[in-house]
Amino acid sequence: MLTSKLAHWFARRKHGNAADARLQTDALPVDPQAASVPERSFSIPVLCYHSWAMSGNAYEGNDHVALESDLKTLGRRGYQILPIPTLVALLRGEIDARPFTGSKLVSLSCDDARDFDYYPTVNDTMDPVPGFHEILERSRQWCDQTCAGPRAVSFVIASPEARRILDHTCGRGRDEWRDSWWLECAEKGTLGIANHGWDHVHDTLPAVRQRENKKGSFFEIDTFGDAEGQIVDAQRYIDGCTGSRSLPLFGYPYGHVPAYLRDEYFPNEAARIGIRAAFGTGGASVRPDTCIWDIPRFVCGWHWKGADGFEDLLDAIERGER
Repeated sequence: MLTSKLAHWFARRKHGNAADARLQTDALPVDPQAASVPERSFSIPVLCYHSWAMSGNAYEGNDHVALESDLKTLGRRGYQILPIPTLVALLRGEIDARPFTGSKLVSLSCDDARDFDYYPTVNDTMDPVPGFHEILERSRQWCDQTCAGPRAVSFVIASPEARRILDHTCGRGRDEWRDSWWLECAEKGTLGIANHGWDHVHDTLPAVRQRENKKGSFFEIDTFGDAEGQIVDAQRYIDGCTGSRSLPLFGYPYGHVPAYLRDEYFPNEAARIGIRAAFGTGGASVRPDTCIWDIPRFVCGWHWKGADGFEDLLDAIERGER
């Protein structure tokens, strides 16, 4: 049986919709007697994409092209998608790692959640661009999945006012940074919705939720009050938009992981605020000793560039170098 804590969590979060699984998994429950380090051996990359990157029709500069290409490459190389909620349960020791040992696994995410995460659009040269959601749906024919759960997670910026401003300062000013699609997306279950902070402490905003209005770095969120404003208020808003179907995960804006949040705030407050893991952009694979409050990811366009660069990254991961 599942541990009583996990069973209680399932019961509390269930909404009667199979697509909703905030922690769906068909993996085996953990056996306390089977928690030895060798049996928990795994190395799993988590990839990150941005739907606002859609310049031209080539891989480099267009993360939609990159995502589709990468999913085909992953399938060809024998990888399976591990839903991020299952990855978190695995890292927390709540499910048995043995079924995953020796498998080629990958988890997927995207940050900032412009409308293009969900909806198709056209780029500035009027070329059609499919939304990430459509690509993930079609990818079922290219790349298998280990168990039930979202194929990827979209980390969303909560503040409507911040998104309205960012739509003009960082986007095309066409009202393309909405939250109207979050509920439908969460219900479908292909692309999960999770917390990317209240306002990203973005440097183009007139004011951010940081006690001294310091912008452009999430490392400045290093007090209890700032953390509550950026994380708790965001979680409350996102839960409201998704009918409490958002995933209990946090993605650090800019990938910045403040020591205070990693070492103090999340370990002490996570149960209260309903967050089970937090993701940075550390450029390493997830292993049994990975900190649950600093799960690294590889970012498209940063940690690898182009289809050949992705192959090189996978080669390095498979050699145990990344």
